[in-house]
Amino acid sequence: MPETIFSERETRFLQEELKARAGYNRLAILRVVWFVGAVFGLYFLIDRGQTAGAIGLGLLAVVGFLVLLKRHQAVQRRRDRARWLAFINRDETNRLDRKFLRPETGLNFADPNHPYAGDLDVFGNHSLFRLLNRTHTYAGSRKLASYLLSPVPLSQVLLRQDAVAELKPLLDWRQELAALAYLNPTVGDSPQELKSWATKPAEPLPGYLLILRWLLPTLTLGLIGFWLAGLLPGWSVTVSLLVHALVLSRVAERAKNVSEQTYAMVEALKTYRDLLKHLENPVFQSALLHRIQTVTKLENRSAADAIGRLGRLVENLNFRRNPYFFLLFGILTLWDVHYLQALDRWKNTYGPHLADWLDALAEAEALNSLAGLAYAHPDYAVPDFQEETLHLDARQARHPMLVTGRSVANSLTINGNGQTVLITGSNMSGKSTFLRTIGTNLVLALAGSVVAAERFVCSPVQVFTSMRTQDSLEENTSSFYAELKRLKTLIDRTRQISNWPVLYFLDEILKGTNSADRHRGARALILQLHETTASGFVSTHDVELGELAASHPFVHNYSFNSDVIEGQLHFDYQLRQGVCRSFNASQLMESIGIEMHKFQEG
Repeated sequence: MPETIFSERETRFLQEELKARAGYNRLAILRVVWFVGAVFGLYFLIDRGQTAGAIGLGLLAVVGFLVLLKRHQAVQRRRDRARWLAFINRDETNRLDRKFLRPETGLNFADPNHPYAGDLDVFGNHSLFRLLNRTHTYAGSRKLASYLLSPVPLSQVLLRQDAVAELKPLLDWRQELAALAYLNPTVGDSPQELKSWATKPAEPLPGYLLILRWLLPTLTLGLIGFWLAGLLPGWSVTVSLLVHALVLSRVAERAKNVSEQTYAMVEALKTYRDLLKHLENPVFQSALLHRIQTVTKLENRSAADAIGRLGRLVENLNFRRNPYFFLLFGILTLWDVHYLQALDRWKNTYGPHLADWLDALAEAEALNSLAGLAYAHPDYAVPDFQEETLHLDARQARHPMLVTGRSVANSLTINGNGQTVLITGSNMSGKSTFLRTIGTNLVLALAGSVVAAERFVCSPVQVFTSMRTQDSLEENTSSFYAELKRLKTLIDRTRQISNWPVLYFLDEILKGTNSADRHRGARALILQLHETTASGFVSTHDVELGELAASHPFVHNYSFNSDVIEGQLHFDYQLRQGVCRSFNASQLMESIGIEMHKFQEG
């Protein structure tokens, strides 16, 4: 069971973290001891005039300190990796109960005018995005959002399904991908500045600078040697360094601009390198994953190596931000010229590929998110698709945002265009939840994901909802008029020429007006939609609408019912054929203290 596996892995990684933390603390103490010992040793040797010994000890102390520093950093990385892997498995366990440890809700991607995202909780505190999201890069989260918001051709959906099936059992590989990203949160920052720099044509440095970058430092080092030997006056070195400063002034503005465009991404580039390197390891068979790997491989160098090289160049260029380094070393070596030239060479060779590499990584993260859901829910079905006519066959479908053991499954089939499933029922009986159950599973299916059902067959459709229309003070719009605007959008959409028919979900249709107008309006809309290729669901309290089925065979009546048992309302949340004949508004009003029995009319 996934829950057991996640729990066991969390325990194992917590133990690894404790072990690595102990090693980290030991090395921290050893570094302090090494430093203090070196200081005392140098003081002792210098005090006794043993200059050669002091120099030797100093060199040994520096080398030893650097070795300890490198080991310390490696143990720190091992500790942090184990901590994040433990967190990843704890997060997976919580997701099974529909509790979320990660803060990202996806609300920054929400569009109030989207055909279905708001009504189906695609984004938000308790949303599909939060259930699926295992992305970490800036582009990765946007790619996953696009999966949920923008259906793609069926061929692309099928490619995603194959990729998810291949990734699903690779638990170690998938969690390692996430852990590598967790090691550096800056991968969540926008790389737009970096991409802009990479795609902007390089401006070649003047030829004389390419010669002077080697000639001047060589001459100046020679002058310094002669000055130290007492063969030249000090002003000769000063004049030479002023020439260096003059040369650097010719590229100072350009170096400053490049530094500003790349500085924020220094650490992120190292993580991009690690993530792309991780993508290279398995030999994938599915077409989409194979394509991702192909994009990240060039003839003479992989994307990981190229990004790693860029990271080192950017990091070295940005040493110029340290004034001590710049004064003591940057001016002497013409540092800016060397690294601007190296970055230009990188840009000319790899710049056009950078956006493709980041997009390939984003695609891998989005697919990893879908595979994570599939692994965590082995009972979820892989959807099948039927293209000939509009078709939906949901068997034992549940709402994916409800915990598996606490939700009620229902089944329903729609065949053909122009069909309307009319759902009547009492308050709180499950009408809205059922509409969202079908709608959210459709969104998952069209994204390439598994769905919360035993079997799910559907056609490629345009999902459209009108379920949570609200008034708007800003737009001076009542909730009823907001619903009318939404319905107009539906009508307009059904008139557009598209290969994919509309499948609509209308909850409590025209609830903002009187019963007579609501009935006439709903009846007219159902009949009008029948004349298009659209099919869909309409939930309502208006049982008279159910009479349409007698003379219009494209209307199909279903209902949810409630019972009063020993004075208490009970719901079984089971979808049944036919019009609802039991309503509970009076009982609900009685339950909150309205004395319905006392103040009856007549």
